[in-house]
Amino acid sequence: MTILLNGFLDLAAAEARTRLLGECIAPEAETQLFTAARPAPPNPESLRHVAWEIGERHRVDSFAPAHAHVGLAAVSPAEGFAHWRIPQEWVERTARQKGGAWHHCRLVIRLYDVSFVQFNGFNAHRIQDHTLPALCGDLLFHLPRPGTWQLAEVGFLLRGGEFVPAARSQAVSFPPEAAAPRGSHAALLVDGGGRVEEVGSLWDHERILDERRRPRLRRPLRLAALAFTSLPSGHEGPAARFVSELAAGQAAQGHEVHVLVPASASLPADRLEAGVRYHALPIDPDGSPLERARDFGCAAAVRLGELPPADLLHLHDWMAALGPRPACPSLLSLGSLEATRRNGTPPSPLSQAIAEAEREAAETAACVLTPDWLKDRATTDLGLQGGRVVAFPMEGRLPNEWECPLDYGQVKREISVGPVDRLLLFVGPLEHAAGVDLILEAMPVLLQRYGNLRVAFAGAGPMYGHLQHRAGQLGVAHAVRLLGHVEESRVKRLLRAAEALVLPSRYRVPFDDAVVDLARRAGRPVVTTHGGPAHLVRHEENGVITYDNPGSMVWAGDRILGDPAHAERMGRNGRRGGDGTVVWGEVAQHYLALCAARFPELTETLL
Repeated sequence: MTILLNGFLDLAAAEARTRLLGECIAPEAETQLFTAARPAPPNPESLRHVAWEIGERHRVDSFAPAHAHVGLAAVSPAEGFAHWRIPQEWVERTARQKGGAWHHCRLVIRLYDVSFVQFNGFNAHRIQDHTLPALCGDLLFHLPRPGTWQLAEVGFLLRGGEFVPAARSQAVSFPPEAAAPRGSHAALLVDGGGRVEEVGSLWDHERILDERRRPRLRRPLRLAALAFTSLPSGHEGPAARFVSELAAGQAAQGHEVHVLVPASASLPADRLEAGVRYHALPIDPDGSPLERARDFGCAAAVRLGELPPADLLHLHDWMAALGPRPACPSLLSLGSLEATRRNGTPPSPLSQAIAEAEREAAETAACVLTPDWLKDRATTDLGLQGGRVVAFPMEGRLPNEWECPLDYGQVKREISVGPVDRLLLFVGPLEHAAGVDLILEAMPVLLQRYGNLRVAFAGAGPMYGHLQHRAGQLGVAHAVRLLGHVEESRVKRLLRAAEALVLPSRYRVPFDDAVVDLARRAGRPVVTTHGGPAHLVRHEENGVITYDNPGSMVWAGDRILGDPAHAERMGRNGRRGGDGTVVWGEVAQHYLALCAARFPELTETLL
């Protein structure tokens, strides 16, 4: 249309120039005028009038382009205009080439949704055909959704399904309905230094600001612990496990940890174990508890003097607290009290001395840790007020199969995926009801945004061959893994290594409740549809609920991949544990958070 309009204007200008010159200039003076100076251009009103007259004479009908063409224009976010022209010679030539296959073919204009892809003829997100009445004309059409890029081809659709294009248009952008391109809940966080950081959701601002203001310990801190029992020393029981597991958790957080314990047959000399430096102190194993406690205190004071100064000292039970007063902050942990150990029996002189030693140790320590059941009794018996006694989980448990350390990179390499690639996992039957094709159709757009994205299908079914063939057509075969039947143990490992579980069901699928339960145990968010197990998902809290079409799958994938912190938070919200006890790794995190809140001198300076 631009070419024709320019032709109108050129022709109108020529006729206007001729008419004006004919009215104002005598024939004998025309040559002299043209050689003397160029005439002034006609005024816009005269030019417009001449163009109108030319249009009324239908001069454009006499113009026939030599080649077929088709053009698109956006009318509204979900409505467009198309015009086309196909020469009769092209139709006749193509009909002769196709022979009998040409009979009963249809003239159509084919619209391709090419949003965020480099169109190669096969990777459009959606194809939409409109039957045309003639070889030349125009058409208004509607789109299923706004905010897309559309490209059109005009041609003939043969009976066998082959489409013979005559011309292709340029890609045209259809605007979104929203006034701004950012329609999500993402926000910008600007700190006091003027640094800008994007955060996932504006509505999480209070939680985000509280987390940023929370004091953090310096790294690394030098932590020292005095105890009479530990696992490397050959002891068993809750007290020994608490000492060793807490120290190992602190070392795993990047701190330098020293544990001073009496030497034993299992620990005759200093040893480095699980990142913790154990120091074996030679003390006399004979004697009363008070004598052994004082002997241990003297030996610990000598060894601490040989080590670099500690930032924090932890005293496990009263027997480890009868040494010199430390210069750094100290904590005391008590698993029981002498009064509770007597269990109602009359106190002996030794028992009274031990109770007095407990009271002195508690008064010296800046904070006293006890089990929850002992907190009130310790506060009363030890005479400590002002929140100095803190209930603390001193009995944790070992991590189960969902919590034990796992090399995610190795799990991904087992299915030929890079260790830093981002993995989405589908688990279930490969059938139409499960919506497995919807994930595949969304992959071209998602790969444009997240180049290291990979999707794995764990399961078998009738659509296995179709998915394999369609992945090649879309050009995403390099990012798709069809795993077939997978054992449950391997599914668990894949779920832990994946970003999310995706169940784009068109209808309910058997055993999808069990698959969601596995994702909950792995601490991974669940993406599903209104037709799937939506009753098990709280939208934007522990997963995402969307619709069963590729565009919605793109949106859901963007919610998971575009905001990893939000995805991790959703997985954590839906996580299902074992028996409700705390894992030892979490015990160390609670301990360090408590130290950060109680001892400001150990924290970083907040900007």
